[in-house]
Amino acid sequence: MPTARHYTPNSIIYFMGDKANEVYILQKGKVMLISMAPDTGEEVREIIKSGEVFGVKSVLGKYPREETAQVIEPSVVIAFTPEEFEALVKKNFDLLLKMLKVFSAQLRKIGKKVRALLEKGEPKLPETEMFFIGEYYLKQKKINQAKYVYKRYLECYPTGPYVEKCKERLQQIEQGIYPSFEEKEVKEEKEDFFIEKPTPKSESKKQPTLEEEEKPESLKVTEGIDITKKYYEGVSLFSQEKYQEAAEIFKEVTSVTKIKDNATLQIVEKAFIDLGRCYLKLNEPLKAIETLSTLLKKFQKTPLFKDALYEIAHSYEQMGNLQKALNFYRKVVNTPPKEEINKMAKKALERLEKQLLG
Repeated sequence: MPTARHYTPNSIIYFMGDKANEVYILQKGKVMLISMAPDTGEEVREIIKSGEVFGVKSVLGKYPREETAQVIEPSVVIAFTPEEFEALVKKNFDLLLKMLKVFSAQLRKIGKKVRALLEKGEPKLPETEMFFIGEYYLKQKKINQAKYVYKRYLECYPTGPYVEKCKERLQQIEQGIYPSFEEKEVKEEKEDFFIEKPTPKSESKKQPTLEEEEKPESLKVTEGIDITKKYYEGVSLFSQEKYQEAAEIFKEVTSVTKIKDNATLQIVEKAFIDLGRCYLKLNEPLKAIETLSTLLKKFQKTPLFKDALYEIAHSYEQMGNLQKALNFYRKVVNTPPKEEINKMAKKALERLEKQLLG
């Protein structure tokens, strides 16, 4: 569920070492990424501007955040789950190209630094470079990064010269054994197929296609791919602050009755949440509460349970009913597991408690 979040200056979106489960697009404002240079240990600061994507690498690599994201001026950030971001990229080729250019430049910089750190002299073949990047991370006790590199090596080079060594390293990591390292000469192979690995663009060809038979217009919206397209039209309108138009789209999605698979179910549930947010933006909190309550009644096991409670609390707060808002924020805070939305609810709860105490 792409979520629009508002942050004040000095807010922290995520800390270095946090679990990475969301990708972000900065809609408005300015965000600073603060990390540590692996070679010098010095602090590195990078400014993210409106329209830029951040938080991608850790999510794709499935390892903890390598930087802290701090807001430096009032900002609006759109948060995506990995699945939502993948769907967005598949529909937005320009965004994909921009990401690939950024990643390509970053990988070149990393490659140069790692070669210097390992003192290996001239650049080696990509498969050799990848293996020694894993070795460097393991030597620095950056275990998650090392695991990711070794696994990627096995995927990219199933017949490469370091396959057995990567398997050995992964087994050692699982056992909590971290070997001592010795400099060794590495025999270079002429084989070079890492660069030819498919890009996300080629992977998009694997999408399932709809049957080409004609379907009645009333049934087309129940197909998962059409629902997804419709939903992201609403997300796009919402990001442009066209809340009334977005609400109409989300209402259409929430009206679907024939839900054939889990993917469609997730989209419909998300549309309820975003429809409630549209009503809040349109200053119609009662409609928001009604919409979100319908979600909770209709889909009692929805994973968006806390999101719905949070927006209901927000709605009561907008109405001026602070006591009910407090009650709903408390429910979110006390509902496991502890996630980002629990932290947001806790901050809102503390803010309202201070307000009530005067």
